[in-house]
Amino acid sequence: MILAIDPGSEKTGTAVLRNDGSLVCRQIIPTEDLSAHLSEMYKKYAFTHIVMGNGTNHRHLQPVAEEWIQKEAPDVTFSLIDEKFTTVEGRKLYWQYTPRHGWRRLVPLSLQYPPEPVDDFVAWIIGQRYIKSLGGLS
Repeated sequence: MILAIDPGSEKTGTAVLRNDGSLVCRQIIPTEDLSAHLSEMYKKYAFTHIVMGNGTNHRHLQPVAEEWIQKEAPDVTFSLIDEKFTTVEGRKLYWQYTPRHGWRRLVPLSLQYPPEPVDDFVAWIIGQRYIKSLGGLS
């Protein structure tokens, strides 16, 4: 399994994926809780790789993840992946998995923003991009 991270300054999206890209779980956590979250997810899912988007905030969170690996799970590997346009893709994915209710059904999607953060969906996309880069998804 793979743990994917969309690094943010205040909130961070995470997703655990199977090697085929299917989603196991997704969460948005406070950024300062990343290390504790990694420990919790590792106990539950025993992932073997962490992939993180290479956006601006990865410079602050990459050392946190690498330190966690060194202390807690030295067999886990780490890599960065391009996260260009993942927020736009995350919004689209949000609407695929979250049915619109009430007035939202009447307004075209192109005119709407999700009413909640989509960082967890973005993390899922980052994980899928990583698997695709290995030749695993078409």
